[in-house]
Amino acid sequence: MSKRDDPQLRVRIPQGLKDALEKAARENDRTLTAEITRRLLKSLEDDGLTFLEED
Repeated sequence: MSKRDDPQLRVRIPQGLKDALEKAARENDRTLTAEITRRLLKSLEDDGLTFLEED
């Protein structure tokens, strides 16, 4: 899904949101990064925006 040279992003989120994302990641057998990425992509798609992955 991603490469080690992809950009990193530091964000502050409420602890409860982080806990919920970690729980969802475990339940979906994903890393926290993969869970957040999937949810952000879905949100953009729902808004009619597209994402083009650069190689």
